[in-house]
Amino acid sequence: MRQARGALAGGMVLAAAAALLTAAPSAQAVSGEPAAAAEHAFTARLRIGEGDAMRGCSAALVHQQWLLTATSCFAATPGDEVGAGKPALKSTATLGGRTLDIVEVVPRDDRDVAMVRLAEPVTTVEPVALAANAPVAGETLLGAGFGRTRTEWVPNQVHTGAFRVDSTTDTTVALTGQDGVSVCKGDTGGPTLRGTGSGAELTAVHSRSWQGGCLGETETRTGAIDARVDGLADWVKDVRNRDRTYSADVDGDGKADLVVLRSNGDVVVHRNQGEAFAPGRVMSSGWGRFVTWKDLGRLYFADVNGDGRADMVVHTSDGKIAVRVNQGTYWDQGTQWSSGWGRFVDGSDLGRLYFADVNGDRRADMVVHTSDGNVAVRVNQGTYWDGGTHWSSGWGRFLTWKDMGRLYFADVNGDGRADLIVHTSDGNVAVRVNQGTYWDGGTHWSSGWGRFVDGSDMGTLKFGDATGDGKADLFVHTKDGGVAVRTNHGTYWDQGKTMITL
Repeated sequence: MRQARGALAGGMVLAAAAALLTAAPSAQAVSGEPAAAAEHAFTARLRIGEGDAMRGCSAALVHQQWLLTATSCFAATPGDEVGAGKPALKSTATLGGRTLDIVEVVPRDDRDVAMVRLAEPVTTVEPVALAANAPVAGETLLGAGFGRTRTEWVPNQVHTGAFRVDSTTDTTVALTGQDGVSVCKGDTGGPTLRGTGSGAELTAVHSRSWQGGCLGETETRTGAIDARVDGLADWVKDVRNRDRTYSADVDGDGKADLVVLRSNGDVVVHRNQGEAFAPGRVMSSGWGRFVTWKDLGRLYFADVNGDGRADMVVHTSDGKIAVRVNQGTYWDQGTQWSSGWGRFVDGSDLGRLYFADVNGDRRADMVVHTSDGNVAVRVNQGTYWDGGTHWSSGWGRFLTWKDMGRLYFADVNGDGRADLIVHTSDGNVAVRVNQGTYWDGGTHWSSGWGRFVDGSDMGTLKFGDATGDGKADLFVHTKDGGVAVRTNHGTYWDQGKTMITL
């Protein structure tokens, strides 16, 4: 939970330590001049709440599906704590000619800043880049927002104005509006920008203001306190990359779709359309505590019942494993298939589990990779997996993904049986072909993937049949949100093409 750091009602007086500033989020814009139609298109108008209680804020698009704004905008009442997850009040954002629901809020814990996720990507607007350098006293910055002006309660376009930097702290910047410009109600969360040779960059977001000269206010002072966002690029990237991605054929057309478990708990399916993955459709919700694998458990997606469509496998931290059968547009409530796997959730304890069709009967078996390095296959018996047989050993340093590498299981050669893919920390990827009771010694297929092992560096790899030819292709999910598919050519994967940017 995060305490909202700005007041939400106009005229509310904060503590003396906050210099008696009032917040600026209710329904309106920076009291400067209207921006040209195409300028600052990354500035969004937010609507929070409904009916008479509805209030406005502003924000800046920093990624196709993410805005940066002020946490205080989302407090249910002024000063309330704001928790990560779905907004407490119905919230929407308007930019690029579209109005989209806000489905997730991720607050910072050290300043009045939050990332908010849109229900769908905005592809017609170029996001603004975050500044790397701090504001400097005496520097002039440009503020923008959809708040009220000197004469308008609810402007229909973004307004801008110049602000002088007075001073900074580690998390805030004190500003004074120039020529009567002020941060007004409805501007909270809006961008403060620095002009560069290549365009504008985001230095801060509006947090609190005296509101001097704003319509309906008698105050004359034009000072404001903004929350600094320079230097937060890594945090923004980390927030965007907390989602889990999977490759699995959910719709049963023979081609692996892209499944995303969002950090807000939504399971979103992007259907494989051949040349691209379609916009996502939420197929299930409520899985927010299954994202990190450190809380209630983890999810897997594999065809367990043999109908050609990926089912949801739920592995809870109490050790139980349930299969939720794919019903076309949702997964059912599931049945328990196994128990006793509480120490196998994330690979840090007794081992790790995988689900893939190892014996070629089209139903996903359970692969058990134990901390002693052994790999056993437990064959799918229709309502449970059997006691298993030993298939391989020597993989003890491939469990945590922090040592020698990691393992994957997918049908690479197209014979219907999952092969063992070995991704070593030196960046090499080898395929060990399924021989019925063991995987062979393997052959080298690709290299250069040393920074893709555990997802903490450049990205992650997945394996699934994206083309429908029965052979697993290589999915490359980079930290910039791109998902590319490298097609299987029998002994290597090609250079691939980006099929979606998340």
